[in-house]
This record gives sequence, structure tokens and C-alpha cells, in this order.
Amino acid sequence: MTTTSSTRSTVTTAIPPLAMPLISPPALLQAHLSQTPPIRPSNRSPTQTRPITLNVGSLTHCNGSSVVRCGESTIVCGIRAELLPVSEIPHYRASENARSISSQTPTNDTDDSDDEKAYEAITLNNLLVPNLELSTNSHPSFPANVAPSTTAQSISQRILSLLHTSHLIRVNDLEIRHTSTLTSDLDPDDPGYVEPETNVLKAYWVLYIDCICLSYGGDGNVFDTTVCAIVAALRDVRLPSARWDEDTKQVRCDADITKAQTLNLRGTPTPLSFSVFTPDTKLQSTTTTTTNGSTSTHRSTITTTESTTLLDPDAFEDSICTEKGSIVIDIDPSINRTRILRIEKSGGTGSLNTKAFRDVILHAEKRWKEWKVVLDSAVGGDG
Repeated sequence: MTTTSSTRSTVTTAIPPLAMPLISPPALLQAHLSQTPPIRPSNRSPTQTRPITLNVGSLTHCNGSSVVRCGESTIVCGIRAELLPVSEIPHYRASENARSISSQTPTNDTDDSDDEKAYEAITLNNLLVPNLELSTNSHPSFPANVAPSTTAQSISQRILSLLHTSHLIRVNDLEIRHTSTLTSDLDPDDPGYVEPETNVLKAYWVLYIDCICLSYGGDGNVFDTTVCAIVAALRDVRLPSARWDEDTKQVRCDADITKAQTLNLRGTPTPLSFSVFTPDTKLQSTTTTTTNGSTSTHRSTITTTESTTLLDPDAFEDSICTEKGSIVIDIDPSINRTRILRIEKSGGTGSLNTKAFRDVILHAEKRWKEWKVVLDSAVGGDG
């Protein structure tokens, strides 16, 4: 009599961790956030942001420049200033743009009604021209010899809107005014008498703000990195000392760099992007066990609907979350007041409630302090 025995063996094949995002990205992110404490695949907590590195003054042929890196995104910003005589502005009327300029240094109070009205000159005459270029080498999705992508155009428009709503640039920093030193020998009642010019606007500085993306991480912080690069470059701007020459009727710039003037910016706008991850309502796990040749299967269902707000999302998280947003704030340290300059949000089902949004603002204030330390250490002082 022959006895045949068969042995059933169980072979377990482990899935490489690098393959998990390709199999089920939401499940991988959900598994990480379900831990105690929750941790993201990048080993960051949900509210932890990535550090910002900054270098200014790298471009010698610009009036101001900066290089900012945050995560996988790297932006180079160069600002070039060009003169715009008022005589070349179509339909320019001196009566509409004339205003008195105080000899005192302007304050940081952005609620000044005179400054609010004067800022219209920047928007009407297009004195700020930002542009973002997503270079071919920054990411494979941007081919060469094609028109600017919709992503680049969208970010450029968002930056222009932010510059206008924040009133970051002061109008008097871009104005070139003239008071005549010539005197007339004629009597004021004489028909040929010409009254000398007093504080007359002759030209504007136009700031061309060009940003080139050297590395596009594909995540939500590209806008954040670009804004930080622009703010740092504006702090680095040096405008030549300019005057109106009465003989040649032209603007003359002084070649002495020690006489160059800086911009008196209104604060330090700081952006913070975020994404909201809403897990599947039901996550089913299957466990298979083998005992004495018999196989049993146990299935358990975990129900979770709690959303998690992820600050400064990377490319992997940004591709999973459908609810995204960005907030730009500024803080006035003298009165400890936080101003919300811009809020954007798209997608999702409104899972970002009031409490979660307040938490985002608190973390944005923390981000502002971190960025202010980096900016002051690179540029020095307040702009």
C-alpha cells in the first residue's frame, strides 16, 4: 500500500515600495495618513512645509534678480527697468496724473487713500509686466518651439493680479519728476512769460519681471516658488538715480551705482498652497490564512470619511487630490495684523470647513515668518 502526501505551501511575493504609487496611489496615501501620527509618503507631516533656499544678485545684467528653490521647483527671476516718458503714453493728460509728493519717506500703511488712488497709474500704464517661462528642460511636458503653455499664462496672470491687489509697489518709486531751475527775466504779467515747472511728472520706470522655471516639480508649489522669487528680486532691485535734463528734454541716469535707489515695498506677500485629500468611503482589506491544508479568508471593511489638509503638496499628492487651493497673506509686525491678499480654491466637495481653513491661515502665518527670516538674511533689512 502506497501513501502519497502532498504539502501545500504558500508563497508570498512582496510588492516593491516604488511600485505602490503605480498600483493604487490613493490607497498608498491613505495608508500613510492612517498611521498614528499621520505621515506622508515624503516623510512629512500633513502640515509640514519644505524649506526655501534663496540666492539674490546672481544676474549681473538685471536691476534685481533671485534664485529660489522649494522642493522640486526652481525659479530664476530677473527684473529689468526701462524708462517710459509720459510723452509716449497714448492719451496721457498731466491733469489726471499730477499729484503732490511728500518729501517724507512713505509709510507702510496700505490704507492711505492717496496711495490707493495714485496706484491706478501702475495699472493704467502697465508699469508691471510679469512673465513666467516654463523651459523645455524643466519638465518633459513642455516641448520646445511651441507657444507658451496655459499653465505658464495662468500663473503669470495670477501673479499680475496679486501684484495689483497687494499694491506691493509704490507709485512714487517708479516716478521721475522735475522742478525747473530756470528763471525768466520777464514779468509774470508779460504774455511771453513761462511759469517754471514744479514737481512735474516726466517719466515712469517700467519693471519687466521675467521668471524662468529651471525645474518644474509638477506640484502646487510652482506658484509659491515664483511669488517668492519675485518678492526677493524686487527687494534686490536698484534703480539708477534719474533726473530730467532741461536742455536735451530727456531723462538722464547717473552711472554711479552708489546713488541707485531701492524700492520701498509694502510688506512681504507670502503664498502657501494646499490640497485636501478625501479618502475612499470604504477601504476593504483581505487576509488569507492557511492552516493544515485548509484556506480561510477574512475580509474587513474600514469606513473613513475624514479629510486631511496637506500643506505644500508635492507632485504625487497634487495628482491625487482633486480639491486644491492657495492663500497669500502678509503680516504687519508693528500692529500684529494679518492681511489675506488672495484666496484660490478649486475642485472637491467643500470638505475644507471653517476650522480647517483657520488652521491653514495659522500655518500660513508660520510660513510667513520662515520666509521672512530667509529673505532678510539674503537681502537684509525691510524693503
